[in-house]
Amino acid sequence: MRFGKVISAALFGGLCAVTALAPAQARELKIGTISAAGSPWDKAMQRFAEVVKDETGGDLTVKVYTDGQLGDIQRMLTGMQLGNVEMGYFGLGSVLFLKGAEAMNVIYVPYLFKDREQAQKALNSDVFKALYDDIAKKTGVRVFAAFGARSPRALQTTKGPIMKPEDVAGMKLRIPGLDIFKATFETLGVQMVPMGMTEIYTALSKGIIEGQDNGFDLAMPLRFYEVAKYWSATDHAYEVTGWFISEKLWQSLNDDQRAALVEAAEAGGEVTSKLEAELAEKSIQTLKDNGVTYVVPDREAFREKLKDVYKAFDGKAWPKGFVDQVRAID
Repeated sequence: MRFGKVISAALFGGLCAVTALAPAQARELKIGTISAAGSPWDKAMQRFAEVVKDETGGDLTVKVYTDGQLGDIQRMLTGMQLGNVEMGYFGLGSVLFLKGAEAMNVIYVPYLFKDREQAQKALNSDVFKALYDDIAKKTGVRVFAAFGARSPRALQTTKGPIMKPEDVAGMKLRIPGLDIFKATFETLGVQMVPMGMTEIYTALSKGIIEGQDNGFDLAMPLRFYEVAKYWSATDHAYEVTGWFISEKLWQSLNDDQRAALVEAAEAGGEVTSKLEAELAEKSIQTLKDNGVTYVVPDREAFREKLKDVYKAFDGKAWPKGFVDQVRAID
């Protein structure tokens, strides 16, 4: 009997050892966007999922949800705060939906970035990572990377062409409702008219507004070119797509897993940047084919006119001296 107990104990111990050596079950993460299946953002997330699986040896896998299946942007961000939505991929400025993220208004300072390459470099630098850390602590949502260049913002108008700052003075434009945008366009002497994106086409066609401020990725699908025949490539703000994650989830990952997510985000962002560049080329041709006058204005004149806009926010909306730090990044 005693011999039998010894054998049983040995078998049990061996079973425990085998169990301990067995690979852990893969952890599946979900990532969502409002963009449609087949869109640049969808393709970027699919690439992200491939790299995450490869870099973690299958320990982490990612399932992609498009078309707002996990909710609109605000709902996804709220879900990340609660820990029941894991990740999202959409415009970096969307973080401003969250109380505690007000410092991110800084990304819309006019002419903050030299070009899209410098924008991505700056937004993934230690300067911005410190800001992301602070926002994560305050909101429960972390920006873990900012890869995927979007169209720079431009002025699309029913009157024009807009070649210098004085040309836009007095015009009625739909402007996003952020304080930094309001300050920018007040400086240009614009009459600002608030409205949602879906109202812009009708407002342009009826003369309620005389223009709007967006890049190709938002303006072209809504066919504003049918009713607004002037496009002025001011490039006054460079947009980048953000990779968002629940801070609860981020804190549960080890360093290698976090590094894998960042590497995958960069790979996915390259897909977005490539497809958005192709979209820009096609968009310019589409504008011309539809009788739109496309011009590159005197950007230096706009830059000079708007050079002091940020000063009213410095040390209030974001840390004092932050703009100078960003502009110093080569």
